[in-house]
Amino acid sequence: MGGKESRGLRWLLWIVILVVVFLFSLIAGSVWINPFHINPESVDILINLRLPRAFMAFLVGGMLALSGTLYQQLLRNPLADGFTTGAASCCALGAVLAISLGLPALAVGLFALVFGMVGFWLVYLLSMRGSYVEPVTMILAGIVLNIVASSFISFMKFLNEESVLSVVFWLMGSLEFVGWGKVLIELAIFVLSLLVVLRYSYALDVMALDDVSAFSTGVNVNFLRKYLFFWATLLVAFSVAFTGVIAFVGLIVPHAVRALVGARSRNVLVFSALGGGTLLMVADAVSRSLLVGGGEMPVGVITSLTGGGFFLYLLFRRKKEVWYV
Repeated sequence: MGGKESRGLRWLLWIVILVVVFLFSLIAGSVWINPFHINPESVDILINLRLPRAFMAFLVGGMLALSGTLYQQLLRNPLADGFTTGAASCCALGAVLAISLGLPALAVGLFALVFGMVGFWLVYLLSMRGSYVEPVTMILAGIVLNIVASSFISFMKFLNEESVLSVVFWLMGSLEFVGWGKVLIELAIFVLSLLVVLRYSYALDVMALDDVSAFSTGVNVNFLRKYLFFWATLLVAFSVAFTGVIAFVGLIVPHAVRALVGARSRNVLVFSALGGGTLLMVADAVSRSLLVGGGEMPVGVITSLTGGGFFLYLLFRRKKEVWYV
């Protein structure tokens, strides 16, 4: 009973936190809404601005955290996520190219998606050793691709000075331009991806040990790693395509979740998705509340500051045992 009661209490706590944060994200902003005094203007702000934005923050945060969990599990590397593997930077490169060409918002998202998928598979091919993926080589290839993509982005900003402000704001991540159509697309990707990866949670537990152990239990390691890499990259690509570059969510949330719920993959995947969504809702609410006069700070700035502080904490409190055991 103790285990069941503990799980039930854990779920109850997460639900309470999630509801409180969601309500806070609805009332917070450049215009604070009094929940006890709702007028027609407040209703319009809630339905057309705050609600889709809160849902998008939860979905994008959950997708980034879920992808980071997958990358870290598959590569057995605590620093792996969509940014260190190069996928996010390639998404950014595609989006910046579309913005520089003056293409519409739909094309910006499409370019980001295509470039992200192509970039990651390029990293994947570079890290192959026969039929085996070398995790360290993949991280190094991702870092190289980040540098190359950043160089091209800087070059395009230099050539297109009139679009520099739009590019810079997009690169820092923003949830300002969100509609219900984008929310529905992200919801479909989020739910489908979560269902797919949960199906392989036991295989991920075995693969966390080593490939030989996974092979001995009947897990097709090569296929499963490629398959789940695809889903992890898809999550990053759709996130970056709609909201820009929001760093550190996929890197810090899995670490925090493992410290709270243990290393079992099913628990880590589910609670990382919930934790990432919660974190980004808080960050978004803070980003639109700090500046006076209706201004808004890019949410990526808030997550970067949070991530930097979190890793400073880990640096001083790190333990010697292996993180994924």
